[in-house]
Amino acid sequence: MIGSRGLPLVYGGIERHVAEIGSRLAERGHEITVFGRRPFSAGGEHRGMRIRVLPSIPTKNLETASNTLAAALRALFEPFDVVHFHGVGPSLFSWITAARGVTTVATIHASDYRQSKWGPAARALLRLGERTAVRRAHAAIAVSRIMAAELEGKYGRPVVYIPNGADLREVPPFAAAGDLGLESGRYILAVGRFIVERGFHTLLEAFRGVPTEYRLVIAGDARFEEAYERRLKRMADPRVVFPGYVSGALLDELYAHCAFYVLPSTVEGLPISLLEAMSFSRPVLVSDIPENLEVSGGIALTFARENAADLSRALARMLAMEEAERRRLGAAARERVASGYTWDRVTDEVEALYRRLVSARRGAR
Repeated sequence: MIGSRGLPLVYGGIERHVAEIGSRLAERGHEITVFGRRPFSAGGEHRGMRIRVLPSIPTKNLETASNTLAAALRALFEPFDVVHFHGVGPSLFSWITAARGVTTVATIHASDYRQSKWGPAARALLRLGERTAVRRAHAAIAVSRIMAAELEGKYGRPVVYIPNGADLREVPPFAAAGDLGLESGRYILAVGRFIVERGFHTLLEAFRGVPTEYRLVIAGDARFEEAYERRLKRMADPRVVFPGYVSGALLDELYAHCAFYVLPSTVEGLPISLLEAMSFSRPVLVSDIPENLEVSGGIALTFARENAADLSRALARMLAMEEAERRRLGAAARERVASGYTWDRVTDEVEALYRRLVSARRGAR
């Protein structure tokens, strides 16, 4: 697995995706190696996966590219059956292993070149990474049906749809979250990296116009986007809580005990944070972008993207909702995850794809 920041620290969506699929493949007897980078990762073993840490150049434009190049070159000298690149940036280097005859898979998690943080040169390289994934890898995966159809139309090549997932778990006790000044069921939750496309500025503007004693928790942090983080904290009123980056038991607790989850993003692939909230039977409020609706359409309340006034009205509607109606929406959300978005089912599909590709290439030889 190449392209994540590494493990055991689960920093973002790609890292979570790699951790959940890789660990399940390891449980099934496969030998899994995850290439990572410092300071996000340490060598050794994590959940049955071997972690290999390679160097990177720690700047916004070079960190991922330098680490991925090092991993792709190292993979040429290892006896891997499959090399799997994650993300359009890392997939720029997928031709290296494909050209050497190693079965190569590339997963496109999102159209990252749509993010405003990238300049023209970086966007061009990210687009080239997408093209390389679809045209040079032995199989390209997209995490949403919308993206798979778009890529097939753009490049005229088949793209496999395999989504992100979530675990169906029981509600943990409300404990550590109390240290943040929160009460169970009395706060609204949003989770994600602090980038403009997550829409947290729209959420804060909308929340200011809602008279409520409920708190708003925005869990996440910034890397190379500190100016946006400062902007968010200037916009926040005293009801807003910024716990920073959270993971593991505390994150589960925040999901499980929120009144509802809100996702105000303008750009997504297939949002894992939304699936996580739904897996804990939480009602959800999402912007009306197609990727959010693919996951939660018909069971989520929606608002017009980037429209603070519409979001303010939607927040007020969710807060005024009867508890029985919230429970009904939450139960429907959990059932949606159970029916098509569990990590076990995702792993089944990835494993089956690996087997088909390896078998076909061995047969050809």
